[in-house]
Amino acid sequence: MKVLVLNPPTFGLRFSRDGRCQSEENTWLDTFPPTAFASIAGCVREKYELKLIDCMGSKLSFEDCMKIVNNFSPDFSIINTSTPTIEMDVNTADEIKKLTGSKIIMYGEHVTSRYKDLLEKHKQIDFAVLGEAETPVMSILEGKYKVKGVATRAWDGGIWQEPDLDSLPFPAYDLLPEYRFPLTGEKWTFARSGRGCPFNCSYCVMPLLAGRNVRYHSAEYMVEQFKWLVNDIGIKVWMMWDELATFDRERMKKFCDLMVKEGLSKKVKWFCTTRVDCFDDELAKKMKESGCQMISFGFESGNQNVLNRNNKGITIEQSKKAAKTARDNGLKIIGHFIIGLPGSDEKTEMDTINFAKELKINFAQFYIATPFPGSKFYEDAKKNGWFSSDDWKSVEQGTATVSYPNFSSNQIQLYRRKAYRSFYMRLFAVKSVLSMMSAKQLIRLPLFVFNFSKWMKK
Repeated sequence: MKVLVLNPPTFGLRFSRDGRCQSEENTWLDTFPPTAFASIAGCVREKYELKLIDCMGSKLSFEDCMKIVNNFSPDFSIINTSTPTIEMDVNTADEIKKLTGSKIIMYGEHVTSRYKDLLEKHKQIDFAVLGEAETPVMSILEGKYKVKGVATRAWDGGIWQEPDLDSLPFPAYDLLPEYRFPLTGEKWTFARSGRGCPFNCSYCVMPLLAGRNVRYHSAEYMVEQFKWLVNDIGIKVWMMWDELATFDRERMKKFCDLMVKEGLSKKVKWFCTTRVDCFDDELAKKMKESGCQMISFGFESGNQNVLNRNNKGITIEQSKKAAKTARDNGLKIIGHFIIGLPGSDEKTEMDTINFAKELKINFAQFYIATPFPGSKFYEDAKKNGWFSSDDWKSVEQGTATVSYPNFSSNQIQLYRRKAYRSFYMRLFAVKSVLSMMSAKQLIRLPLFVFNFSKWMKK
């Protein structure tokens, strides 16, 4: 049996499609390696003839993608989706069905939250995967349709979360096109070592997709995976793309010790994401010794009332302490902030802009609050009439799609631009960026700046 695993083409723009982050490429200066997509492909290739096509990483056009699909003629096509690309993803599925007669399986955040509507409106979709996709996909391919995690027009299996992550094969990173770390141009990838989140942030879709029960790959599994990345694929830079990389302190400490023991700490550069209240000096020291170069925190806002309103569950003081701990241990810091969360206004956003600078972090990402289906924010936006656009293409992290009585969508866009200008037009920020850029990427800096400025003005 022939199985296609597809990260579909888009028209004009490139998007990242991966759980909580669904955004146009310039939100991150590039698209990033899709983790769930690679993991599904890793499972499929163990039993079936696989064709992996990542149109985002390969920059494939719709026409070129369809030529490859037609030549392969799959029996099943497994299609990655996101909210801003869902209309294009469905159109791609329709074309594949017409060309090859393939059975269509679709997965992702949008599918999980909107599967009834999608199955009703789009007859080309045969199966919707709800939640984490590996086991439900394999069940479908084995002819078992009435299982948890699978929905059809005649069956609703509910949402699935993988109970034993170590039972999964390594993701098919070796089949992905080359992704390059924007600052240095080195080959890199994103790797998930854990799933699930017990916290209640109003704007996040991960509790829907991955549940509140936190599960991890063992430290041994991840070190073996990274040895394979380094020795067999030549990838020595990666982002540990978890919600809570350091939530289980003992596991992270064991992972760091194994990285040193196996000799990987001197060969690699790795980064991770975590919460400010799941980080301390002991962890920072261990992580730095094991090759960690940078840590990514979701600070979200510099206003405590906004944090409280959106159930973030952290304090301004915890954010300050985490940033200082990272700095003191030689870790560079990416800070993530969200402009336009419920409860925001011009004053709170100035608090956030000033806070981002006060933290003395190296890099800052300022997203626009995005009510993705499946989040509490989405339900609140519908209930309160906050939506300023009903176009799914606009529901992504670089576009304001909500408007409050005291803070319009235009003002939200304005303050996102203001935040970037205020943060990066400082000597400290310029030095931070230049200190991490390779000579090759420095040559491309004017192009980065031009593209980013163009995106900011949209």
